[in-house]
Amino acid sequence: MIIEKLVSGKKHVDVPAFTIQHKVDNKTPKDFHSHSGYEMVWVRSGEAKFIFEEKVFHLKKGHVLLFNSSELHKVRLTDNQAYDRVMIMFNDDLFCYEQPIFHEFKHLLEQQPTPHCLLQIEERGYENFYHIMRQLLQEDMSPDKWQHQHALILYVSELLLFFSRALHTSTNRLLHISNSNPVRTQEKILKELNNLWNTNWQLEDLADKLHFNKYYLCHYFKKEFGMTIHQYILQRRIYEAKKLLLETNMPITEIASRIGFSTASNFIRCFKKYHHVTPKQFRNQA
Repeated sequence: MIIEKLVSGKKHVDVPAFTIQHKVDNKTPKDFHSHSGYEMVWVRSGEAKFIFEEKVFHLKKGHVLLFNSSELHKVRLTDNQAYDRVMIMFNDDLFCYEQPIFHEFKHLLEQQPTPHCLLQIEERGYENFYHIMRQLLQEDMSPDKWQHQHALILYVSELLLFFSRALHTSTNRLLHISNSNPVRTQEKILKELNNLWNTNWQLEDLADKLHFNKYYLCHYFKKEFGMTIHQYILQRRIYEAKKLLLETNMPITEIASRIGFSTASNFIRCFKKYHHVTPKQFRNQA
């Protein structure tokens, strides 16, 4: 869904302010990625593992995860099996006028230990959630687009109210499903990696800290996350570089050093491999 928005008196087109999709397949991005705004995933059947910087959620039927999608994340499927889910993505540009519940939701999510809200949606007792989702899906498919943006704002606001109430008053309904042994192990590995991603790290030292054999650690990481440890470190560095390029005026050489590259030329080469432009071009285009 493409929304037109007025910015400083000029129409700004092609802003993906809202999308909703119902999918049943096994297609997921192979790399860690991020994008502006928020994302909600409702798993209707099957299962999927959502991996963040230090959190892993193993989602199954009835789980609903809403998160800040500017955080680095990746989806990993068990045995590459398809799963049935409804996905919603939206950002600030959806709201063309002041929406207090959106600001309250962001505030509540920021207060959480991590920027995620996870619920178990049961067959009974969640009629309001099902009603909101039906409205959003029907609005997306409806050929009548009269007052379409206002309808989306209304229904998304209802959804945010639903999640905000869960965050504010029903903490017992928030799941803590990242307590199984396999997930705890994965989170422990991610935590250690996030302590050293911008350093001159050594695999042997990482394995020692985790009490793993280094060869088994490499095998385990590739199996669970779908990439090597070196690939994850590189993707994390590029992610952090993008934030520094967009949010600061820091020189390229300083950014390269801060994110762990030995030389600026090596950083520029790796960045261009991922984004097909140099860091300077990326900053100028943004």
